Amino acid sequence: MPQPTSSVTFSRREKARLRLASQGLTMRRWESAEDVARAFGVMQGQDLHSVRRSLALRAKDHSDAGNIVRGYPMRNTLFAASIKDIGWITELCAKGRKGESELRGEVNKLIDRPLSRAELKERAATTLPEVSFWHVVRVAMESGHAVYSGADQLITPVDLPGLEETYNGDKVVATAELLTRYFRTHGPATLQDFAWWTKLPQRLIRPAAQCLPPDIIRCGEESQDFVSAEVMEMAEARKKQSIFLLGAFDEYILGYQDRYFAMTNEVHEILVPGNRGVFRRAIVVDGQVRGTWNKQAIEDLGMPGYAQRKVPVSYTHLTLPTKA
Repeated sequence: MPQPTSSVTFSRREKARLRLASQGLTMRRWESAEDVARAFGVMQGQDLHSVRRSLALRAKDHSDAGNIVRGYPMRNTLFAASIKDIGWITELCAKGRKGESELRGEVNKLIDRPLSRAELKERAATTLPEVSFWHVVRVAMESGHAVYSGADQLITPVDLPGLEETYNGDKVVATAELLTRYFRTHGPATLQDFAWWTKLPQRLIRPAAQCLPPDIIRCGEESQDFVSAEVMEMAEARKKQSIFLLGAFDEYILGYQDRYFAMTNEVHEILVPGNRGVFRRAIVVDGQVRGTWNKQAIEDLGMPGYAQRKVPVSYTHLTLPTKA
């Protein structure tokens, strides 16, 4: 069945507002923290406090946050996901290296119970002294043997449902599911955005794109953008004068190939000093990065008057959740 299309095109600002809505920032789309994680599939999770902030902005109920774990499902990067999803997404997207099968066996033997990083580091230093600790953790998590879990983020052995159990081993069907979740939570976005986000090959993405459900609409210039009908139809999706104090690695900033829909080159240089992969916390005003914040101070990068009045109040009352 052909994908529904719309002749609607978006300005840079309109696209930013729709993305805020898709991401569950300007409109409440999910009830609980795990609902958010499952809707996204995975969320950037390098910084624990920041991913907790990202979840807190999108859901009020965090009673099921214990079901959210962290691992290395794709891009050699830590992401947070539901325990129900991280197994099949890791199997689909993680790029294991050739010749690691023997190492995986040795690494997995080390993790026979929940371990702190210090405990695993001590074991690894004795058994695998030539292998870096980061490499040990990555191999364990990319193989689906372990995740970071619980309030103490222990490295925990797990038996995760993989592609076979979840999608009968069909990688195209699994890719279509992840692609659908991506457009529902990131749209308007393109197939190129998804390819960048997951690093999946086109031989999976192209057939998966033919299997999208009818609530995903093609729109924008040359029908390159995909967005959910739910977001397109809701007035809140075009809400103006929204203000968010995001975590350092929020999906609104890192979920797209091109970040400049939300900032200028000059602001990008401040947000990501030296473009070395370390992101500061962004203050987003009406979809645009207008400042940064940390526990000590706010940096104004061109906030309009109404934001200058409201941001200090939000900052003063800011609380970060303590569990994930």
